[in-house]
Amino acid sequence: MTVLAYVLIGGALLFIGAIAYRRMGRGRAAADIPSASLVGAIEPPIEVPQLEAVNTEMAHRLWKLAFGAPSQPPPLVRAHARVRDLICAILQVDTLDPSYFPRRPTLLPQLIQAVNDPAADSERISRMIARDPVLTADVLRLANSSLYRASPAPIETIQRAITVCGVDALRGMLATAMLRPVFRASRTNFPRLPRMLWDRTERAARAAELYAAKVRPEDRFEAQLVVLLSALGPLVVYGAALDGYSRAPQLTPNPSLFVDLVDSLSLQMSQRIARDWETSPRLSAALEKSGGETLTTALRVGELLGTLSFFESQTIIARKQRLEVVKSAGIPQEIVDGIWPCISGKTLSVD
Repeated sequence: MTVLAYVLIGGALLFIGAIAYRRMGRGRAAADIPSASLVGAIEPPIEVPQLEAVNTEMAHRLWKLAFGAPSQPPPLVRAHARVRDLICAILQVDTLDPSYFPRRPTLLPQLIQAVNDPAADSERISRMIARDPVLTADVLRLANSSLYRASPAPIETIQRAITVCGVDALRGMLATAMLRPVFRASRTNFPRLPRMLWDRTERAARAAELYAAKVRPEDRFEAQLVVLLSALGPLVVYGAALDGYSRAPQLTPNPSLFVDLVDSLSLQMSQRIARDWETSPRLSAALEKSGGETLTTALRVGELLGTLSFFESQTIIARKQRLEVVKSAGIPQEIVDGIWPCISGKTLSVD
């Protein structure tokens, strides 16, 4: 092969690489993704049913911890069974009471539109955030958290956050910050559930984003959003269960019943929220586990790693146990190694 041929081949590869880089998002800082090995690789073979089973088991453990349920619950007595039937009836009607559903954040449609608009730039995202001082504070809190912080100097402005973290990361932070108020505990019974769920969700959303960055970079924002939507289901079930017990004030809420209800009804509620909020068909398919795409796997990888990160931060499990769970789920270690440093560390709780 001649020297000219080599030059032409090299130029073509550089051109293709430049196009791929531009499609991954203008203005993204290198710090946005912690490792070059995380970008643009072929999706590894993860067995989704195996991952799903392990993720469900770890989520069940999280709910038991949040509600303080015993490891071996006693049989459900008739009075509590009647409350259970009432709660199930409330949540399974065709038209749900709007008070059970969180309101869609006002800026969410604009954010999704900005993400899908190739002409959208950092200035447009900045203006969107600047309209709300509380939202600005929450975004900056995330930018300075262990999840995103990539600089020893504090990030004090949105423009600085764009420079350090990149536009893609800022979109995810904005979506996370918009949903954060929904998880603030306002109930006297089992107030740990919203706090623990949010801590796990922040970690999970970041893990899902980093997973998507490896296998399908253009899905990074959607991977975060599907995790956030998935986390709303348990909140809806929790609120409806408390309201169900309020109609039987002589009963003390049964923590094991709350665990069972969250286990069995959360996914259905998340799917209904996604439809009610008119999210994209791909997000709905990922929640329904019918898409068979990167988003479905990103959701489960994110949730599992987020749960394990929360458990380890609270010394509920040790590193050795975490490694065993990840192995049993079939997640390749090279993927975990690229994600774990960004989601481990101290608690990120709302309160």
